[in-house]
Amino acid sequence: MSDVKTYVAGHKSPDTDSICSAISFANLLTQMGTPATPVCAGEANKETTYILNHFGFEHPQIVKNWEEFAPEGGNLYLTDHNESKQIIDGYKSMNMCGVVDHHRIGDFETDGPVFMRLEPVGCSNTIITKLYMENNQEIPKGIAGLMLSAIISDTVLFRSPTCTETDKEMAHKLVEIAGVDIESYGLDMLKAGADISDLTNDDIVRTDMKEFSEAGKTISIGQISVMDTTDVLAKQAELVAALEALRTANNYDASYIMVTNILDESTTLLFSGDVEAVVTKAFEKEVKDNGVFLANTMSRKKQIVPPILGAMK
Repeated sequence: MSDVKTYVAGHKSPDTDSICSAISFANLLTQMGTPATPVCAGEANKETTYILNHFGFEHPQIVKNWEEFAPEGGNLYLTDHNESKQIIDGYKSMNMCGVVDHHRIGDFETDGPVFMRLEPVGCSNTIITKLYMENNQEIPKGIAGLMLSAIISDTVLFRSPTCTETDKEMAHKLVEIAGVDIESYGLDMLKAGADISDLTNDDIVRTDMKEFSEAGKTISIGQISVMDTTDVLAKQAELVAALEALRTANNYDASYIMVTNILDESTTLLFSGDVEAVVTKAFEKEVKDNGVFLANTMSRKKQIVPPILGAMK
């Protein structure tokens, strides 16, 4: 057996699908004869912490830089991302082996051929569930719980426009194994993630933050989902100031935060930077105080990123 270690990692500013997909895919590789270790790029958020505790999993080890964590290198699989700015720093020192993702294809490059599984579904764990089934691998109860939770999270309990019939089909197969009531458990899980009472303004604007590049410019887009946006939007000016501090510190051309209302399925998009014209062009909506209200909007990858990047061209 090779002494080279194999790792599976999600993206920076990890969300539930990022961490759970690293765990579930590492388990699949291990069951199929390639021992793999899941890691993550940062602390789990409240929703993910609730999930890990509920199904009895330890928090994966946090890795900030691959060159420092694994100076002798190793094999690396990515889940839930493929854009270079979202990958843990120092990844070029690793032997890239594969990607499982459900986002757009960015600027990802490898030195040689790798395993790639990308599908236009609502969640990376939907794809991983299919991989278990296609390879005739048993899905342990706890792993089923993690994958189900990720699907619930990414599709917002099937409310998101990114949700597909495949997501629903895989989720209902996982429910039978995980042994939970999908509605009651799903709402409890989402409520746990929606508690922002102890978050600072800086914490809020950095929630689930991802970087994107277009036309030589780099932006950040975060998302925080709550049951009621009243308290968050009451301090809109403070959040815009926190976005500006974030933008300046990282030399972004713009920084955005989606404040998403889970119950009425809407988003207020706040931003900093000289991009009012971009936002107006992207959404054809009135911009006020560095913000725009977007009804029937919950998905960053489908409803926010494409129009913004398109307007930047």
